[in-house]
Amino acid sequence: MTTTIALSAKSHKELTLLKIEEGFKNMDELVRDLIIEHKKNKLIKASEKVRSRMKKLDLSLSDLIE
Repeated sequence: MTTTIALSAKSHKELTLLKIEEGFKNMDELVRDLIIEHKKNKLIKASEKVRSRMKKLDLSLSDLIE
């Protein structure tokens, strides 16, 4: 099943260029990859935030597991 989404001409052009540059077969593959990368980035940022708070509280991972 396909779905249509509305994009500005500029966004469509940029996505098309990115698809070509990165070698994706179709736009769906590109969008799925972008979603995965976004989720990874969110996880990395959350991890950095947790590690920073742990450092401020002088906690280690073993302290949290015990």
